[in-house]
Amino acid sequence: MVSAGYTAGVMREDRAKANSQMGQHAYLTRFWNELTDEERKRLLEQFKSFKISEFTKMFEQTFEPDVKNNDIVPIDMDHYAVAENIEPEQMKQYWDAASVKNKLTFSLPYTSDLFLFKGLTAIAAGEVAVVVLAGGQATRLGAKQPKGTVSLGFNVKNVADSLFAFQAARIARLQDLAEAKEIVPAAGLTMSQVIVIKQGTVPCFDPKGCLFLATKSSIAVSPDGNGGILRALEPYQYFCRSNNIKYFHVYSVDNVLCRVGDPHFIGYCIKEEADCAAKVIEKIEPFENLGVICKAPSGIQVLEYSEIADELATARDQTGRLRFRAGNIANHFFTYDFFERVWYADGLLPYHRAFKKIPYIDRTTGELVDPEKENGYKLELFIFDLFKFSENFRVWQVNRAQEYSPLKNADSAGKECMSTCRRDYYAECKRWLENAGVQVQCDRPIFIHPSFSYAGEELECYREEPLTADLAP
Repeated sequence: MVSAGYTAGVMREDRAKANSQMGQHAYLTRFWNELTDEERKRLLEQFKSFKISEFTKMFEQTFEPDVKNNDIVPIDMDHYAVAENIEPEQMKQYWDAASVKNKLTFSLPYTSDLFLFKGLTAIAAGEVAVVVLAGGQATRLGAKQPKGTVSLGFNVKNVADSLFAFQAARIARLQDLAEAKEIVPAAGLTMSQVIVIKQGTVPCFDPKGCLFLATKSSIAVSPDGNGGILRALEPYQYFCRSNNIKYFHVYSVDNVLCRVGDPHFIGYCIKEEADCAAKVIEKIEPFENLGVICKAPSGIQVLEYSEIADELATARDQTGRLRFRAGNIANHFFTYDFFERVWYADGLLPYHRAFKKIPYIDRTTGELVDPEKENGYKLELFIFDLFKFSENFRVWQVNRAQEYSPLKNADSAGKECMSTCRRDYYAECKRWLENAGVQVQCDRPIFIHPSFSYAGEELECYREEPLTADLAP
């Protein structure tokens, strides 16, 4: 029989060992005696997995001054393309070489056949991977599910209308454009080639640099930000090489107008031999909640709207437009070679802190506290911090009305919400039909499902009679 005194002695010894391993964070063992052996083991393993001393140092570094505003300049214009200003190129030899029987007709105000050809060729060859930054729960929308799965409220019969559903349909449509129209021989691509990658996590800190307990046996953590893509994709290097993936289109899930795998954007990047690029919209209002892509002594970077000084935010050029106008919309291009080059640089990206509400276990009472105001810091990696490692960075500016309508807020906000997403999507459908010369006879906006048209192409077949219903499966 084991005496109670012996058991208590072993527990004290175990706790002393744990305290020694945790060092200045020994307060995490506050409820040690209440935990099971398995819970103690998990707490220690979680603590060790984070390499807390390194995270503590990185947390402290987030308070160090960043690049000074007077060190930045706008992106060089020879690396900055405005899609609408590009003259349509008559690249007949490219289409003839591909044995095209029916050249695609994109009903767009701008089209570069060369870029389109190069982009679709890469897609059909299986060289392009699309990576969606899926985000977290849609708490600001009042939902308890991932933002990408929330219905947008189009109310079209038998049509899934979430952001994920729209984006998957656009990928399928692109596959059809790249194969069925004989831009290049069919490559046998399938939609089954989908990989779901779990985002990493990092510990949360209070203002004094201490950790929070999420439960009595676990440390409070938060997602590591969209810059975590670097670590998330690293285990898939062999998959990428063996499948000849050369290019990545990486974008945020929350844009209902996002042209997933945009062949024009990808084709432009391939043509210019870019290793890294960003799709942007022109920033019109100086204090709009959009970061701007700019150039610093260390390389290309994104300056968040909260970081840019007023005099720079409002500065204008000779044409009256903002000097810093390359508005970042989290829509990027990377080559596999670029990723391979930066994968092995340990500690490559800096962490950024955000003051947030973090639920925690009160170490005095043992009760779970859901704070009413911000009480701690979450750390995030930002994907745009990779830009400074680019050797040939490019910017592709697109039309805001056609390609950017984000879902960030509940309808009560009146902007960047479901209502504005639906409004902007319907407006884009209307433009497509007008550009294609299609007449509409309907007392409500016409909905065009992404599987019918990716960006307004091949709608001319509806010219014969006025359109009276949605174009949906």
